[in-house]
Amino acid sequence: MRFDYSVNMKKIIIILISVLVLNSLKAQQSVEYTQFTMNDFGLNPAVAGYIKGLQFMTGRRTQWRGFALAPITQFASVTKNIGKKHSYKRYWHGVGIYLEQDEFGLFHNKVAYGTYAFHLKLTPKYTLSFGFSSGIKQVFIDNIVYDANDPALALKPASVLLYPDIIPGLYLNSSKLSIGLSIRNIYKNTLNQGAKEIGTPSRLLPNAYFTASKKFLSFNYDYAFIPAVLVQTNFKNLPVTNFNFMAYYRQRIGIGLSYRMHDAISAMIQVRIYTNLVVGFSYDYTISKFRYANANSTEIMMGFTPLMSNEGLSGDVSACPKFEY
Repeated sequence: MRFDYSVNMKKIIIILISVLVLNSLKAQQSVEYTQFTMNDFGLNPAVAGYIKGLQFMTGRRTQWRGFALAPITQFASVTKNIGKKHSYKRYWHGVGIYLEQDEFGLFHNKVAYGTYAFHLKLTPKYTLSFGFSSGIKQVFIDNIVYDANDPALALKPASVLLYPDIIPGLYLNSSKLSIGLSIRNIYKNTLNQGAKEIGTPSRLLPNAYFTASKKFLSFNYDYAFIPAVLVQTNFKNLPVTNFNFMAYYRQRIGIGLSYRMHDAISAMIQVRIYTNLVVGFSYDYTISKFRYANANSTEIMMGFTPLMSNEGLSGDVSACPKFEY
């Protein structure tokens, strides 16, 4: 049998990299974002409609740029509050749509959720929100190393799994404090559907996301300082903790730092280009052993709110609630 050294070595390298990436993803079965305070709806459905007005958000995260087949996550969302003008003093509703595509190694994961949230005023300062997302999740394997003439690479095309999914969430919020909790992968946690199955029997562990942030304002309100924390756990391994700190100037620009324990440190910048358009960018510098492969990550997000009146509210609405102070 003729051995094409260059072609087969390329396939072997791809396989080895895939194994390395997939082993590293055991604790990352759900997505993660450095700018989690900007994409809070992506982590917690109870956020939907909390900010009054129509909100659009989109983003892309490219992780471990030094590796082939490393994780790439893209998302898009829209949320809207619902309620009569007089009801906002006591309660209101929120709805939303969230789309996400996550690629890691040979795996592709696509989700589409519809969201409902109920916001209840506990006091003039505090609001407690309950929300849940329900939708469809699709998981499949991309056989990019398939070769029918090579027994080691003659992989049978994988089944495409399509099954329902739900995400519940709670959110306590005031103008200066927010606390949230949500759980993913609680309905369906095995990669099989009927007679279809991907690989050997495997499980998607439930992942809980706990977030908290506090806003501090300067005396003249020119500056806002927001420390925040995100704790993600699958109840089997040690929690993954993210610490963020953002400083905003005159509701126009924000810069910050983030630390993901034992993994990366990050620099962030968020700019309010127009009254209704906010763009955020982060760069993660890997501090784990992956740094030797220059495995750094980048993330960009954009929030947009149409300038329009809403049940008597001002049309001057920010696309990012972190700029509202």
